[in-house]
Amino acid sequence: MFSPKRVSVALAVVCVVAVFGAEQLFAQCSMCRTALAGSIEGQRLQGGFNNAILFLLPFPYLVFGTLAAAIWLSRKKSKMETQSQ
Repeated sequence: MFSPKRVSVALAVVCVVAVFGAEQLFAQCSMCRTALAGSIEGQRLQGGFNNAILFLLPFPYLVFGTLAAAIWLSRKKSKMETQSQ
């Protein structure tokens, strides 16, 4: 289905995008840190932001992992049905 060459090219593209896009990602974090670090209230909010980020981090992986598992299981089931016939 996927050739090793296609997988390696896709992985290379993802790595290049991650390397060149990292500066913009760090800029956003810096902007949030600067906006929240101005006062004592900002320090409390900063802890809340950190907790919210950690709480929301696994959900995209769970959603895509569930979809990938469902697709994989349905393909495996259809292969087994075709082999049994």
